[in-house]
Amino acid sequence: MTRIPVSQIRPIKGEKDMELLQSSVPLYYQLKSYIKQKIDSGEWAADSVIPSERELQRLLGLSRSPVRQALGELVSEGLLVRKHGKGTFVTRRQAVPTTTRLVGLVEQLHRQGLAPITEVVEFAACGAPPDAVDSLGIAPGTSMLRAVRRVSVDGACVLADENYFNINLSPVLTPEELAETTVFELLERNGVHVQKGAQRYGALIADERIARLLDVETGTAVLLIRTLLFNNRNQPLQYSLSYCHPDRYAHEILLSR
Repeated sequence: MTRIPVSQIRPIKGEKDMELLQSSVPLYYQLKSYIKQKIDSGEWAADSVIPSERELQRLLGLSRSPVRQALGELVSEGLLVRKHGKGTFVTRRQAVPTTTRLVGLVEQLHRQGLAPITEVVEFAACGAPPDAVDSLGIAPGTSMLRAVRRVSVDGACVLADENYFNINLSPVLTPEELAETTVFELLERNGVHVQKGAQRYGALIADERIARLLDVETGTAVLLIRTLLFNNRNQPLQYSLSYCHPDRYAHEILLSR
């Protein structure tokens, strides 16, 4: 755990900053901008502990109210995270893909300019679970291929997905292919055209298994994205559950009217 040295804090009430104090911009907003600049520049690194509220008040010559408001808003925006008994930490850069057309979550991360690393942690044939039975329109117990993957950016898990492939409609897949290539590319490379998809968003309380996949505590609320893909004959061919890290992943949907 890295703690940001207090020597990096520049007093706001120094001579050079009298202009700021006399401006109409609220002090909490000035402090918020100051901290964001430190984070954006990399001077305050991800996973490091920032000075406490009391230290910031003393070093910057500010009262409790603007310091608390600035930190609270940065926590709400996902730039900082409070950990009970440990302090306030700088979060890792969030992956925020924008949805405008049907693409996979890993492909969206690539389009953001990120370099996701995919690890296949489970890969086996299994009987279809109830969710997949309902979504894929297959008989209970139908043999399916199940693959669970962890997707990391900058060494930290961003999301994990649980994929169920209809063996009768999907090509033969390998763990190596699923680690190196997106699901869409794999299917289409093997002559399976993905015509459309349906997604449903919700929240999920992480059980022990999901918490272990995402590197979060059991009981943490995470974003759940259910995706169902159809081929060009309108047959459901793949169903997935994507569990997204609450501090490292956000999803933006671009809407027009």
